[in-house]
Amino acid sequence: MAQRRNGTETRRAIIEAAGRLFAERGFSGVTAREVAHEAHVALSAIPYHFGSMEALYREALLLACQVSPDAAPLATQALMAKPDEALRTAIRWAITDIRAAASTWQIRLLFREEMDPSPAYREVLALKVVPEWNWLCEVVSRAARRPADSPEVKFGVVAMYSLTSSFYLQRGMLDHLAPDIARTIAASPDHYVECMAGLTLDAVKAFRLRMVDRREAERSPASAKARSASGVAAGSRGRASSRRKGSRS
Repeated sequence: MAQRRNGTETRRAIIEAAGRLFAERGFSGVTAREVAHEAHVALSAIPYHFGSMEALYREALLLACQVSPDAAPLATQALMAKPDEALRTAIRWAITDIRAAASTWQIRLLFREEMDPSPAYREVLALKVVPEWNWLCEVVSRAARRPADSPEVKFGVVAMYSLTSSFYLQRGMLDHLAPDIARTIAASPDHYVECMAGLTLDAVKAFRLRMVDRREAERSPASAKARSASGVAAGSRGRASSRRKGSRS
């Protein structure tokens, strides 16, 4: 006889079953009956625990965005560490969390949402992802000595997280295209962390320099035009003065 579940276990089983199906087919491709069958529960359990399929989908998204238990303590450590070590700890946090999700329905569901966002996605981002984004910006800000809300710090966070995601979520491609890099990362994770810390700070610096160059380029035509106008005005005043002197003589 199957062991009887309590309410919490039933709710979790439904979310897990729904998440697997949503990740495979999307929200519109899954019915309540299919979720109930996958979770081994009565069909009535879904409206009882969630009210609607939309609410169930939101719960699956929230679970998909949840940081892995192994990674969670690293966030606290990063915020308490000195700037350089904080950056390395934040990168370890990203590695730990991404590796834990690499082969799960959670990461597949998030990828699907990135390509075709649902109405619940922005709400879930605000609840789960934005706080993580903010503390990562704070860590990179301290290491780079730039304001946390500056474009260059945000670019550094994007560079760090996206590269780490690529290394650990696209290992098949990396093994094929650059097996030496894949072996180095597998053999020496600390070496990868050091490289990524340097790349993150380089990204901040490079983006800031490009912004400065762009501002200079935008100012240059205006400055040249202003100098030209000033020169024309000075020339006109000079010619007028010469004419006045000529008329007096």
